[in-house]
Amino acid sequence: MNLRQKKLTIGIPNTLFSSYHLPFWRQMITLSGMEAVLSDPSDKETANRGGRRLPHEFCVPVKVFLGHVLDLLEKGVDQILLPRMITKGKTNFFCPKLIGLPEVVRYSIGLSPGRLFSPEVYCDGLSLRVAKFPTLDPVMTWRMKTAARQAHQSWEDLLAKCRSEGLTLPEATGGLKPIPLKGQLNIGLLGYAYSLYDPFISKGIVNRLYKLGVKLTTWEMLDPHRISQGLAGLKRPLFWNFGRMLLGAGLEFLNQSTIDGLIYVTAFGCGPDSVATKILSIEAGQRQKPFIQVNLDEHQEDGHLRTRLEAFCHMLAALKEEQAI
Repeated sequence: MNLRQKKLTIGIPNTLFSSYHLPFWRQMITLSGMEAVLSDPSDKETANRGGRRLPHEFCVPVKVFLGHVLDLLEKGVDQILLPRMITKGKTNFFCPKLIGLPEVVRYSIGLSPGRLFSPEVYCDGLSLRVAKFPTLDPVMTWRMKTAARQAHQSWEDLLAKCRSEGLTLPEATGGLKPIPLKGQLNIGLLGYAYSLYDPFISKGIVNRLYKLGVKLTTWEMLDPHRISQGLAGLKRPLFWNFGRMLLGAGLEFLNQSTIDGLIYVTAFGCGPDSVATKILSIEAGQRQKPFIQVNLDEHQEDGHLRTRLEAFCHMLAALKEEQAI
């Protein structure tokens, strides 16, 4: 890259992996001397545009992601950030659709490989490290390596802030204003970051629960060692990275007397979640801890979601009042 020329613009789809690691990628790209461009927030049209180019069996998050890629192409960015998630070890895998996402995007839209900015990354569900950077030029590669180290440290600091102050990721980054609550209910909220924080996919579930006066505890507020401890009793490991992290967090929530109940938010048709939620539902039943699974899809009607959340919170409040007598 000629430094005298216009900065290379890298489009960041503002969903899916960016729901987790947007601060990392935006800082790495900016510190490398490139310009980061975000796609617009998700909405129904985003899902529709992506869904029209994919087979029906693809889950909503992938459809929404493809819609974000189309939005960035219209913005005229030079390349699209699309990390290639790679596996490490025999029990450390990603969802197959995430592993093959670069190919899904290329062949569904007809992009050339040169339009994708695809570093290879390891990720255990919390931390991530870039294993291989895109080939640009020696100077830019050195800059990206230096920037990635700084971005990684900033990401770890951000997670530490979530744990020490009890904040969700959007609250810690300033994307969502923390709401001081004195409610009597404390719910362990589980789900992939895009299922909780993407404005379309999540249907605003975090704010819905806040409006019901609920205090939330999420996976990013837990120390990684406590998540690992929750998984220690499993007879067989869960192979999917993010699902394993959420399962460990859920099992830890079941051990905490301060958690009144658990809500697991999942996208309809998610294979890895079907395993994690089954294990959690069995464990919750054995420990007599209330648990519900909320399935989200691309339909905008949300009356059922509102009803289920209200009913669950009312039930928890009644149980807590009964136990206090």
